[in-house]
Amino acid sequence: MKKVKSITDRDFAVGKTNPRLFGIFLEPIGDIIYGSLYNPNHPAADENGFRKDVMELIRELHTTLIRTPGGNYVSAYHWKDGIGPKEKRPTRKNMAWFHIDSNAMGIDEYALYNRLLGTEFMIAANLGTGTPEEAAEEVEYCNLPSGTYWSDLRRSNGWEEPHNLKLWCLGNEMDGKWQVGAKNPEEYARTCEETAKMMKWIDPSIELVACGSCSNDLGLTTYGEWDRILLERAYEYIDYLSVHRYYSYDKNVHMFFPNPYGVEDIPGLHLDLKSYLDTITAAADFIKGKNRFDKDIYLSLDEWGAQTSYDVRIPGEDWSEKPEGSEGWFKNPPNLLDALIHGMFLITILNRCDRIKIACESVAIGGMIAVDPEGGAYRHTTFYPFSQAALYGNGEVLQPALSGDTVETPSFGNVLPVQTATVYNEEESTITVFALNLDLRSDVEFDTDFRSFGKVSLIEQIELYDDQPLMGNTFENPERITPHIVSNAENKVILKKHSWNVLRYKVEK
Repeated sequence: MKKVKSITDRDFAVGKTNPRLFGIFLEPIGDIIYGSLYNPNHPAADENGFRKDVMELIRELHTTLIRTPGGNYVSAYHWKDGIGPKEKRPTRKNMAWFHIDSNAMGIDEYALYNRLLGTEFMIAANLGTGTPEEAAEEVEYCNLPSGTYWSDLRRSNGWEEPHNLKLWCLGNEMDGKWQVGAKNPEEYARTCEETAKMMKWIDPSIELVACGSCSNDLGLTTYGEWDRILLERAYEYIDYLSVHRYYSYDKNVHMFFPNPYGVEDIPGLHLDLKSYLDTITAAADFIKGKNRFDKDIYLSLDEWGAQTSYDVRIPGEDWSEKPEGSEGWFKNPPNLLDALIHGMFLITILNRCDRIKIACESVAIGGMIAVDPEGGAYRHTTFYPFSQAALYGNGEVLQPALSGDTVETPSFGNVLPVQTATVYNEEESTITVFALNLDLRSDVEFDTDFRSFGKVSLIEQIELYDDQPLMGNTFENPERITPHIVSNAENKVILKKHSWNVLRYKVEK
């Protein structure tokens, strides 16, 4: 059995977690919105057409923020199509995902959905086929109380009080050739600057998220340079840079660029993510220093997740065959390995909370919640790391020193199999350690040292594990992989191979 030790000191703090770190992303792809979120004909629909069973699962995620409609979809979406009487709204072809959009869900409905859930609405403006004027009018419609054309139109549409939306994305992945209205760095910088100016002239209190390099994939030739050019022009008008990242352990699965990583690389994926975040942060800090700006630009990791696959095997392991009907990205039920990738993202986000202030798992319906448009819904394996991080991850993140045995990876060399994030909640006198064992073959004895806290005792260990890591939950067996409490003899912690763990400690005063 391998051994890893963690030393955590009270004085080595990263920063306090922002509630916005526990956001989700929803986009009109397939039946994610129409059928799963909004389905007036479903038995579980409320008076607004929202499925109550799905809303309850979103509440159970403890999410704080929803980014929508967002995504590739928004670059050809005109918000004025989605206001007013539904029977008069135009039906459009969704050019991003090639299906028909009825516009039954618009800004007002999304605002209501967030209000019912008690979550913040992170909205995206169209900077693909849209104009700066259109974005400014959108702010006027949503945020001004009354007395102007667009604010009065909102009131006449039945929404007397302003939606008061404070967090706005300036487009989506505008550096990607797949994007409707994609731009080169100079074009986007100019559009971003002018749009930001006009939106803040309408409402100076809003916060703006500009598109940073949307990936660090080798095929994205403007990576890094895009951010420098953008910030040279728009630094003073924006507050965040948007970054997106997805990972898969199957080289046959990719989005717009080839995937270089295999299943044996899972323990080192966090190093690639770290390099990406470091590069974008460095670009922002370079422009800040060069131009003597006072404010920092923070990161919004507002799309992150795992690309699911079942067509790989670890050599020497006799794992079960893929479940029935697992074709397609959103039809594949995420398995345990996908849950571990989610855990890797969450741990990285917490450990970088000094610069990452917003994060959204993508896409929550499909990615964490399985929904049958004509039936029920259940929790994917990926649901549990997110809900636990959102529940227990509020407080001050401490930077531990990890040491111990390593595991070899093809792309990253020898790395520690264990990754952790440690959150201290002073008010509750608790320490929570989120711990991944990404060794696919070996359990790890995990030793924690909280030397500056005095007496610390283990309350519980919550474990997400299955001996068949390529399996997931299904409609036929929705609770095959769920968290359970581990019995710890003498506070000894064993992290099983390919497992996610939540370790809860009590600090004695």
